Amino acid sequence: MPHPSQSPANGGHRPTLRDLARASGFHATTISKALRGHPSIPAETRERIAKLAETMGYERNPVYLALSRFRRDSERSTRTPRIAFIENIAGGAEADRPPQRKAMLEGASSQARLLGYDLEVLSVGEDHHDARSLTQHLQNDGITGIILASFVPGFSEIALNWDVYAVAKIHSRHMEPDATVVGNDQLREVRLAIRNLDRLGYRRIGMAVGRADEDACAHRHTAGFLMEVSAFPEERRIPPLLYPYNMRCEDLAVLLGRWVRRHKLDAVLCNLTQIQSILEQAGFRVPTDIACATLSACDPAAHSHLAGTWPQYRIVGERAVSIVVTQLKAGEPGLPEFPSATSVQSIWRDGPSAPPRHG
Repeated sequence: MPHPSQSPANGGHRPTLRDLARASGFHATTISKALRGHPSIPAETRERIAKLAETMGYERNPVYLALSRFRRDSERSTRTPRIAFIENIAGGAEADRPPQRKAMLEGASSQARLLGYDLEVLSVGEDHHDARSLTQHLQNDGITGIILASFVPGFSEIALNWDVYAVAKIHSRHMEPDATVVGNDQLREVRLAIRNLDRLGYRRIGMAVGRADEDACAHRHTAGFLMEVSAFPEERRIPPLLYPYNMRCEDLAVLLGRWVRRHKLDAVLCNLTQIQSILEQAGFRVPTDIACATLSACDPAAHSHLAGTWPQYRIVGERAVSIVVTQLKAGEPGLPEFPSATSVQSIWRDGPSAPPRHG
């Protein structure tokens, strides 16, 4: 007995993509991608089209299927191999990307090109990839090298079959997998900053960092701070201020103002590059009333007014790519038995926000 789709009412022919397109209202290209499970097509749409194809008795042409697979495999073998640069906060337009992340991405992209790879930026989270769609995308594009790029605590994380990927993390110490980590050396940066502020004549130095940043770097800011001030007289040991996740700048200004006044600080060290404007919002004149220094300066045009440490974020991105490429070329996917950490050291630069203090 012929299949219903091959009955005289249907013209006696095997259903085609065009028939499915007419019946579903979708374009034939969308139908084709959906039946191949392409991650660009929403799961609900893929399921709807698959059910329609089954109802109509659609079967993919085995000759065409073989030719498509051959063409896809040929393209994959000749195109430039890619590494995934995965974030859990979408970068959006290039102009909207924070300068620290922009520098890391620039370094990673440049190093990837130098080593013969393309870098593809992907995002996970709401309205972006989840574990299933990301796995499918990586498989479809033949990507086996991954950089987990400075994931922000409190936002989406990701779980993959790490055994099949070469993996490096930029910061992201708060999350799985237990892979090789690359980042700037927060512990050394804090100690370097305190020594320089002390050299400049500041005696009551306080440090304010976000709890999210502390979690991401395994509390290396506070470790460096406590190590360095342990040599100070007790009256100079100011408790660090760890402000909450996702705090708005106006709320931080209120919290920071109270903390500064309570401890009678003459200098604030913070990993935010907006620290001067936040202090001014709290009612202080910088540097007349209080000095400040940042731990994350990276843009000579935007941060030249700040004293502080300058992490080499571009080099951090380069190192992450080099680690992944080394694993790929060695044919050694999966997580290392003994993960290591690479720290890229920073430099200190004096600036107008913390001039030498006299008297």
